[in-house]
Amino acid sequence: MECRHCALPCAKGEEYCCYGCELAATIAAEAARDHSRLRGRLTFAALLTMSVMMLSLFLYAEDIYGAPAEAGLGWMRDAYRLLSAALATPVMVLCGVPLVRRAARRLARRRLSMDALIATGAFAAYGLSLYAIVTGTTKVYFDSATAAVVLATFGRYLEASARARASQLLGPSIEVARDSAMVLVDGRERASVHAAQIEPGMELRVDVERVVPVDLMVCGAPVEVDLGVLTGESRPVRRDVGETVPAGAVVVSAPLRGIALRSARESTLERLAELSRSLRESPSALLRLADRFATALTPAIWLVALATFAYWTRASGVDQGIIAALAVVLVACPCTYAIATPLVQWLTLRRALAQGVLVRDAATLEELARVDRVAFDKTGTLTTADVRVNEIVTAPGVAREEVLGLVAALESGSRHPVARALAQCAQSTTPAALRERRFETGAGVTGIDDRGRSLALGSSRLLLRLGIEGCERVSLVREGSVLATFAVGEEIRAEAAKAIDRLRREGIDSVILTGDSAERGRGVGARLDVAVHADLTAVAKLERLDALGPRTAMVGDGLNDAPALASVGPGFAVEQGTGLARGMAAVGLLRSDLCLIPWTLALARRSTALIRRLLLFSTAYNLVFVALAAAGMLRPVFAGLSMLLSSLLTLAAAARIAASPARTAAQNDRE
Repeated sequence: MECRHCALPCAKGEEYCCYGCELAATIAAEAARDHSRLRGRLTFAALLTMSVMMLSLFLYAEDIYGAPAEAGLGWMRDAYRLLSAALATPVMVLCGVPLVRRAARRLARRRLSMDALIATGAFAAYGLSLYAIVTGTTKVYFDSATAAVVLATFGRYLEASARARASQLLGPSIEVARDSAMVLVDGRERASVHAAQIEPGMELRVDVERVVPVDLMVCGAPVEVDLGVLTGESRPVRRDVGETVPAGAVVVSAPLRGIALRSARESTLERLAELSRSLRESPSALLRLADRFATALTPAIWLVALATFAYWTRASGVDQGIIAALAVVLVACPCTYAIATPLVQWLTLRRALAQGVLVRDAATLEELARVDRVAFDKTGTLTTADVRVNEIVTAPGVAREEVLGLVAALESGSRHPVARALAQCAQSTTPAALRERRFETGAGVTGIDDRGRSLALGSSRLLLRLGIEGCERVSLVREGSVLATFAVGEEIRAEAAKAIDRLRREGIDSVILTGDSAERGRGVGARLDVAVHADLTAVAKLERLDALGPRTAMVGDGLNDAPALASVGPGFAVEQGTGLARGMAAVGLLRSDLCLIPWTLALARRSTALIRRLLLFSTAYNLVFVALAAAGMLRPVFAGLSMLLSSLLTLAAAARIAASPARTAAQNDRE
């Protein structure tokens, strides 16, 4: 369940996470209809409370300066008591009764809350004061009772308003209506289709000011799109031919022509919707711990307040007992436990999304904060997708056209970068006829030609299976004989060395896990100064990750990386990765920038450290101030103010995540 006002998680069966949100939502609704009538009621209650406190100055002066009632001031004391009661009663109705009502609802569900504590203490002081007027015995405590409910209500309202503003930083609702698009065939418009009918590979046109229904790769002219719903960016961004436009973007400058990369169910927008749902349905370990602590704190404070009342009543009378017990009730603040963890985590996820990093849920943040090693796939991750065939060497007596025909047939439709490079090299050649074809994950492809002869095209690992040794290049084999070898070259991404260096400075080791040959793996590893484990199948990658431990994050893009991305530690899927890899990964990079990986890990560490500091601060605050209140050194009005101050300090500290990220993308680009 989520709060109707601030959208943060709340207890099952509740519409609001606290009384403050209920009040703030009611005020907002009434303001739209009745010119802030309820806000005026809260202000009126505060003014009455200040009047009660001014009247109380005279009553306190009688004790402080020892002015006896027989000095002619007795009638004034009685008048001030009656006037205080008359002013305090509306305050208790306006601010106290709602606290009682909400506390009763929580108690009906067998849940204790601070509202019950504050209402009990305030109405006890109010009732005892009325009894004092009737009997003419003990002192009155209307100032403490009214200050308690007004400060509690006003504090809850400020907290709720701040949380609502903070949750708005998460951006507009991601549950946007996805528009339809026009299907193009050979560049001509054919039919308009809804997002649910779009399949990968369709060529589409999306008009200006329409929402992109699925993830597209631009194939027409460059276009500007608004990514505000996804990243919070206020200005349109340019997307050139070959670049990706995620679902949910709004076309700005000119109609967008693109190739559908995924169905609507697999798109970036759907992953964002799933992120929103998972945040509410799957609380993190820190959030569960904070909730349990806040729930346990309420009965503990109740017991301390009762013990304080009993001690001070016996030591100094019932007057001091009430004041000390009420101060204990007001100063205790589990609000920090309740709001610190979800607020910081939500702001962190929003900050990451604004930089182009989609973290699946809050629990993943805690996993990222513990990462001490990053395992990179090589091809398509550390290297560019633009792999080229630099040289083809054919065996004596084998025609080049025959080799290219077999390559075109075997590699048709494959998305692996090396396979695409081979297919592109043979694109002008008529494909040979095949009886069957089977992709060997992480190794290559095998098949049988129209004459029943076995074929294989792949890395040295595939050749070793066929009993062919000593060949490090990608090779084409027929019936156990090498027909041709291919020198495939790849470029290391420009930011790869910088990303690994930043990881090293953060104390995080790097390693390369690749299915490519040892020769090519060692070449990339030497240039990046990173250890390499080559010739790994998908199963071997999993085994290697298990050996590295759960504090290892995997970064990959291909089909053979998908199991590893879903294994022991958190997985990063790079922007150009396959749909399966992106679906399995806990973190998706929406921009092609490996420097986002150390940035994300640093942000997660900072976020988790801030949560722990806030929880430690809350614990220290409660221990110190509850002890002061129990010792009779804190009056209720100052206890209420300190409770409000602690909550505001928590909100200010949490907002630092949004205002000052660990490292911005602009800083990455400047270095």
